[in-house]
Amino acid sequence: MRIAVVGAYGAGKTTLITAATAHTGLPAAHGTPMRDPAGSRPKPLEEATEPELVQLVVRRHAERLLAEAAHPEGFLSDGSLLHEWVYATVRLAVGLHPGTDQGPQIVMADPDSPYRSVLDHLGREFLHRALASYDVFVHLPVEFPLHDDPPPIAEHFRTLSDRLLLDTLHTAGAPVHTATGPLENRLATLLTLTPAYVP
Repeated sequence: MRIAVVGAYGAGKTTLITAATAHTGLPAAHGTPMRDPAGSRPKPLEEATEPELVQLVVRRHAERLLAEAAHPEGFLSDGSLLHEWVYATVRLAVGLHPGTDQGPQIVMADPDSPYRSVLDHLGREFLHRALASYDVFVHLPVEFPLHDDPPPIAEHFRTLSDRLLLDTLHTAGAPVHTATGPLENRLATLLTLTPAYVP
């Protein structure tokens, strides 16, 4: 069983996967932090330029592919092959700290930006791979506020990221199950999707 646990930054993906691996025996597949673009000085992710951001998205995508390929019998993926693309797309469109007074909107960067076109095409390829890589997606909605002080991203950024991720998966017809509530409830939802699990 190949399960991708998806959701916005801080939604609880790693916490759920840590609990689920102990119950299912499925190994966890993690990406690596998106930082330190090649050919550049080490820098925080929020300082990466647009071309560096694209470079980091491609690198993290490749590393996640390798991490998941190491477990051909099944795994729990902390995120998915779409996650870095979602992050970069939203950041290019609205920045890390968009105004919280903004209403719902379509995530769309400057139409004249060459990086938007690059990310659009990468997104198509990443979605194609994601649909072939996972049997099911378990979505964790944004239910809890970030506790970082200061928060690394705005709540509106999280909301837009979550919307773009879900809209992309639903449009593609991907099987998405939502797990809500405290950890015990989320874990119970995930376990119903693993036939090998015996309570």
